[in-house]
Amino acid sequence: MIPPSVTLLGTGYTGEALVPLLEARSVTVATTRRPGSLTDPPSHRTIPFDLSDFSTWANLPRSNAVVWIFPAEPADLIRHFVTEQGGRLGRMVALGTTSSYRAGEQDALVSEDSDLDEHQPRVQGEQILMEHGAVILRSAGIYGPSLGLLKARHPLDWLRAGRIASGESYVNLIHVDDLARSIVAALQEQVTGDHFIVSDGTPRRWQEIEAWAAAQGFVREVQYRRGSSPRLSRRLSNGKLLRVLGPELRHTDLYAELLALERGKS
Repeated sequence: MIPPSVTLLGTGYTGEALVPLLEARSVTVATTRRPGSLTDPPSHRTIPFDLSDFSTWANLPRSNAVVWIFPAEPADLIRHFVTEQGGRLGRMVALGTTSSYRAGEQDALVSEDSDLDEHQPRVQGEQILMEHGAVILRSAGIYGPSLGLLKARHPLDWLRAGRIASGESYVNLIHVDDLARSIVAALQEQVTGDHFIVSDGTPRRWQEIEAWAAAQGFVREVQYRRGSSPRLSRRLSNGKLLRVLGPELRHTDLYAELLALERGKS
């Protein structure tokens, strides 16, 4: 069963999608903000907390679970925090990024068995959390509609703005609602000290998305960042996520979701 109380370390875009899912399951949710920053809407309990400010650690309530939404770094501070506070945190789920995995060659298929870049501070911090039983969810590119005061994350806007290095490279995506559902699944399942790739399971080349969007009249000429040095293109597998945690992914039809985002803009 899902823990009856959950504290979110950070909120942001993913937190905005996660809080309603938890509250719909009668979970008591607390969120954190750095002292002096804007507070959440009144329906959320907001706690001043800054990992680098030891005086704020005592503000965290004793809860059944913690979701790390901000990056788990630096490693020495993460180790100190979980050593001192671990008994008060309960079950831990932390969000990571799939850029933590190495891709040995262009268009490589990346899974949880792929090598991690252990020089990254975030990976080092996540390894420490796993030693303390945390589940790490490494997310593909997050997209979705506007949430609260936060703007939509729209892949076609990324194309229009010239943010993409190459049309030939693969992009791996996850809708923010499906990421939130994956977090809920990780809170429910009795899995500890493990890591999962969270994606919709269908890598697509940017030029394929561009061609579809052009046929719909959504984009005209796309300017890629020619001459830049993009990282190796990769294809992500979500097989372990579906097999072990089994979240219900409801937004796997990317083109239907892009249509919905375009209609939302108009």
